[in-house]
Amino acid sequence: MKAYEIFRHLSNDEIDAVVLTACKDDEIPDKIAGGVLTYQAIPYKRFARLPEEQRKGYVRRTLRNKRGADLALFVLSAALTRSQKKLISFFLDETGLPHEGPSLSIEGEVPEPSPEKVSAAVDATLKKYEPRDVAIYLHAFSSQPDVRWTTLNERLASDVALRLEDRSAS
Repeated sequence: MKAYEIFRHLSNDEIDAVVLTACKDDEIPDKIAGGVLTYQAIPYKRFARLPEEQRKGYVRRTLRNKRGADLALFVLSAALTRSQKKLISFFLDETGLPHEGPSLSIEGEVPEPSPEKVSAAVDATLKKYEPRDVAIYLHAFSSQPDVRWTTLNERLASDVALRLEDRSAS
């Protein structure tokens, strides 16, 4: 599941919370604004005059759009590394991957641990944290360009606990 598909499963309130968390990083607001203006083909002056709820709607629409896939992954990753530090660190500890807090210490492709280690890490993380938070993080992690973990992808596709409930209508 790509980041824009994850956003399609989130409620408007969940997306707003993700965006607010991501925007604590100084460069994110400009990237979001640029993405919205580009992908929604809206002139800046017109966008700036819109009521806040309409602007939020454009942001949500952009993050749910396949054309905004890179922006969606960037925003989701920024929000998760801020809001789910403990969950991410725990999962990375369980897999044995080198990291500093929620950030991997690996450049390039992330090597896949053994299937047993991946399964044990997923199980332990599900026992310790909310299943929805775990599902969002693991789907986002697996959608990273440098992550090609067969075991994790199979688990995400088959495990009911890791299916992302669609809350987009709420």
